[in-house]
Amino acid sequence: MIACCWRRLMLSWLILVGAAVGASAAEPEKAAAISHVQHEPVAPKPGASVLVTVRLAEGVTKPVLKLQLVAPGKYIRKGDAEYEKNWFDLTMRDDGKEGDAKAGDGVYSARVPATYQKHRWLVRYRVAAVGRDGKAIQAPEADDTCPNFAWWCDAGPAMWSGSREPGKAPVVKFPAAFLGTLQTIHLLARAEDVAKSQWDGNFHKQKQQGTLVYRGVVYDHIQYSNRGQGSAHIAGKNKWGLKFNRGHEVPFADHDDKPFPAACRGLDLNPGQSTPYLPVHRGIAGMDEVLSMRSYRLAGVPSPPATWVQWRVVTGATEVPKDQFAGDLWGLYVALGDMEPKLLADRKLPDGLTVSAQSGIKHTPKTITGDQAQKEWETFLNGMRSNPKEEWWRKNLDLPAYYSFHALNRLLGNVDLRPDGNHGYYRHPDGRWAPIPWDMDMTFVPRHHQPGHIEAIGCLNHPAIAIEYRNRAREILDLFAADGTDRGGQVGQLVADLSAALTPKKHDVDWPRLDEARWNFSPRINPKGAYFVNPSSADHFGGKWTRTLATNDFAGFRKYLVDFCTDSRPTKNYAPNDGDQRGYGWGYLAHEAKDDKIPAKPTVERPDGKFRFEAAAFVSPAGRKSVALEWRVGRVGQLGWYELDDHWRKEEGSGRTIDIPADVFKAPGEYRVRARWRDDTGRCGHWSAPVEVRVK
Repeated sequence: MIACCWRRLMLSWLILVGAAVGASAAEPEKAAAISHVQHEPVAPKPGASVLVTVRLAEGVTKPVLKLQLVAPGKYIRKGDAEYEKNWFDLTMRDDGKEGDAKAGDGVYSARVPATYQKHRWLVRYRVAAVGRDGKAIQAPEADDTCPNFAWWCDAGPAMWSGSREPGKAPVVKFPAAFLGTLQTIHLLARAEDVAKSQWDGNFHKQKQQGTLVYRGVVYDHIQYSNRGQGSAHIAGKNKWGLKFNRGHEVPFADHDDKPFPAACRGLDLNPGQSTPYLPVHRGIAGMDEVLSMRSYRLAGVPSPPATWVQWRVVTGATEVPKDQFAGDLWGLYVALGDMEPKLLADRKLPDGLTVSAQSGIKHTPKTITGDQAQKEWETFLNGMRSNPKEEWWRKNLDLPAYYSFHALNRLLGNVDLRPDGNHGYYRHPDGRWAPIPWDMDMTFVPRHHQPGHIEAIGCLNHPAIAIEYRNRAREILDLFAADGTDRGGQVGQLVADLSAALTPKKHDVDWPRLDEARWNFSPRINPKGAYFVNPSSADHFGGKWTRTLATNDFAGFRKYLVDFCTDSRPTKNYAPNDGDQRGYGWGYLAHEAKDDKIPAKPTVERPDGKFRFEAAAFVSPAGRKSVALEWRVGRVGQLGWYELDDHWRKEEGSGRTIDIPADVFKAPGEYRVRARWRDDTGRCGHWSAPVEVRVK
């Protein structure tokens, strides 16, 4: 599966590169002069020769392949004087010999000797020629954002060993085969630049130059910097921001090889170890962040895609030195896409304005200017702050997205959320704004901290909107927080599915343990020795509390997360800010969803064994009338099948039976059919217990 996706991504990359080479030239003659530049293999192994081919237009002559070899630990930046000096030439030929496929066809070739391919070496190249007018030309052009092509020679990762506490705990070996279970991003850079970026506050958010290698493909001359605000440099294992060149976006994929919805212009890397201020969840391996982002996305909230990567930073001559805290391996990081509309949903969103509550405009659609974007944002903010009427909220806020966002903030314990930070907004073309979650490294906490809401909470002051919110809150409780089992299609299954990437089968080690060995007592880490501490106490603004794990390992954190989101407390004494982790998120959301006037929860039967279903009669404790019976079908039990994601939905204005089309159940798997009543006040009851339909 990995190889298949790798080939798809490689093809996408070649198409992008071809397009970029053509698009970089202003004149059609220039664009056609040197084209179809390729090298094979794309990602060579040490000791393999590489064939570079190029097509020349008629009248273009004397092609020369120019090469630059960059050794590990001796990185050359585009801005360095050495960049333009250290090139050597190989003649290109069109005579049908030494790798050239056919004589006289206009396709020129040069074979780069096998001796040039060395492990962890970067090979840059250009093609120079003489144009029709007798002047020198090259591809890529000198003014291209990436004025050379390149390949990276990689023999694969070497075995790595480390101890969670050197000198006191045993050394654990992480074999090369294990290291190949999680996709890798390499950064090639100067050691002094990396140190400045990550640990020197004088270089806060200053961009440095480096080269990115992802799935064997080189993205040269990218920019990187640290990220974050108050904690930007203090954790030791800090946040990174990666920015790619125009025309050289990266077709990224997640840990299950599912491609991101669009190529990325940048990536954010988070350390995945809980905030350094209150590292009560250190060892959670970013599961809090990836789980949260996946949950919002399932619920229809525009959310950046999130996944894990193995981050390797090549700054020295040796891949694995004796010091376990040095070398290429930096461990496990969470990779997040930007707040770009094309990335915020699996079903493509229209191009629209996106804004960070902290840093301002993130993406401006082509239809408006930057000044107009700022004005639109300020108008929306001022509108929210003016105590608007219900009609204003319905016109200007994407209420369904907000309901899901607010409900999940409660369920997931998103306590660092505040009106002025840790979220953003996406503006639909119709003018409605939808919240975007961001900065999820202080979640699953059973204490208040920051306010835990955004300014859009003002919409809930209107009774009709508050009813709709509570309907959605109950729906999330029923469809996402009611089943903690590994194959139940709800939060338990999502946790299990995500965890599989970090705990690969047939290996005695896992990624959270590797990350612990790499960072737990690193000279850079702050605080030291905080991984898997059990119990661990924290003092949030809402008060002190103690986090306990069933086992002091990643499995313990898995159980913690599922218990936090489900009705796991033996005594049902839930209350906001009670400091008890057991079922806290479930209890907080149930507290907000409570409504004694909702219709009764119906039962559903499948009387004939086919696809006709019947619900129990409408019952209202408040004496209201029924308006509609809502039906839904969810899919569960397989990777990517979660009940919160609607598979099929319909409402009936009368009657208690429905015939669901057979094609709803056409794919093999397990389906759940449920129903709920809605009354004449707009209140919906709980969804019924599911009727399961299994299709072989």
